[in-house]
Amino acid sequence: MRHVGIIGGTFDPPHIGHLLMAEEARLRVNLDEVWWLPNRIPPHKKQPSQTSEKDRLALTERMVSLHEHYQLSTVELERDGRSYTYDTMKQLCERYSDTRFYFIIGGDMIDDLPNWYRIDDLLELVTFIGIDRPGYRNVPPYDEWMIHLEGALVDVSSSSIRNQIKEGSLNQFLLTKDVFDYIKEYRLYE
Repeated sequence: MRHVGIIGGTFDPPHIGHLLMAEEARLRVNLDEVWWLPNRIPPHKKQPSQTSEKDRLALTERMVSLHEHYQLSTVELERDGRSYTYDTMKQLCERYSDTRFYFIIGGDMIDDLPNWYRIDDLLELVTFIGIDRPGYRNVPPYDEWMIHLEGALVDVSSSSIRNQIKEGSLNQFLLTKDVFDYIKEYRLYE
């Protein structure tokens, strides 16, 4: 049986924090692969991304290309409506019955887990890997379904990167070179 980690998000843009979470989970839980899933309309965000799906997909492709154990999945982009994790994981579990899935989340999402759509049903489909993020209490409310990891992570968010770009004060080392070059070439977030 394959063991696959899923890291989902708007990836607007994907940054070094996402990369550290994916790799920390892959190494410490001994995952065969990590699949990156850009979502269409995240249920926890009030407004859809201002960046096109095409650009977010291109940015995520650049991040995924860094590692032979990373893959890109467009399953959420192919579906209309909100990107509920339960719907996605149900679809993936049906399609890949030979795979055990782990859903990788940061501290901000750990704290919000009780509010997730069909959380009790989702817990039957996946094991969560919760990775600390500075500034969050990081107490897993669902201990028996959670692998809790403490890791060397950076306190960075996609929204802070977008703001830094607008202000002309981006620390480019928060992004991989390919992601940074794409943002610069297409003048995203200016």
